[in-house]
Amino acid sequence: MKTRHMLYLAAALTASLAATSALSAPRLAGRGDGFLPPSAAELKLAPAHAKQWDALRSEALAMRAVGREDLRSGVTEFRTLLDQPAPDLRAFSDDAQRRFDAHLAEARALRERQLDLYESLTPDEQARVRKAMAARLDRVAQLRERLVSLFAAQS
Repeated sequence: MKTRHMLYLAAALTASLAATSALSAPRLAGRGDGFLPPSAAELKLAPAHAKQWDALRSEALAMRAVGREDLRSGVTEFRTLLDQPAPDLRAFSDDAQRRFDAHLAEARALRERQLDLYESLTPDEQARVRKAMAARLDRVAQLRERLVSLFAAQS
């Protein structure tokens, strides 16, 4: 029973970090990393807001990279742990939960700063940001549909 609980916890951690990474980054334009949020220049933000936007964008990208690396190392650590004859799954679970909670707290703080910036934008700039956000959500939905179709085809 405890092992099943740990597997569910690991799966939830994996899914949550993957979702956080995916939602914090979608942009399927023709660039190398197709999931980047738009830059201030792409949104045509005023110089007063552009510097803040790009700083928050860089912070989000860095947070995404840290989340991905933490996920990779956590999966590797969990797999190694499962190969041991008497793994301390509770300690792993507690540590994973602490890391996940810390990541969520950082993401919440960043989201608050992003909302503060959004509220300081002009109505025209806010409209461009909302349009970009809607496009990102549409791309995430398309990606999700493709993944569901792919997994359904393999079943």
